[in-house]
Amino acid sequence: MNPCLPYAWQAKGKPIEIFPQRDKKVNLFGIFRPDNVAVTYQASGNIDSEFLIRSIDDFCQYLDKPTVLVLDNAPTHRSKKFSGQLERWQEKGLYIFFLPRYSPHLNIAETYWRKAKYEWLKASDYFSFAKYKRKIKEIFNKIGIDYKIVFKELNV
Repeated sequence: MNPCLPYAWQAKGKPIEIFPQRDKKVNLFGIFRPDNVAVTYQASGNIDSEFLIRSIDDFCQYLDKPTVLVLDNAPTHRSKKFSGQLERWQEKGLYIFFLPRYSPHLNIAETYWRKAKYEWLKASDYFSFAKYKRKIKEIFNKIGIDYKIVFKELNV
């Protein structure tokens, strides 16, 4: 919410001091399909393994056929606590596939986040944290309705 200026001026002999500060943030875990269907879970704090496990357990309730969930290699996805759930999820028909390391370009969730940050959010959405939070909620609740991405099929 605080802009970063790439330039500045200063009085001769006076150092420029920039004090870091943590902004409020919205933490979401999203499960996205290429046909513009999204399920998101909002965390009140940081996203940790316990939050992910609860979110995926909730997601499993709605499965009606075997499903593959593709995840990156975030530390919370590779924790012992999270890994301990893989077999239980497989019994429910959910299979976890981990992307190769350093391949965010293969993660469609990253495409949705990029579109939200650079196209769907407008400058005015950053005027207040409450407005920003409302807009993020609107975007991810309306994926497939007002916010769509056309993914091209690869012919290999």
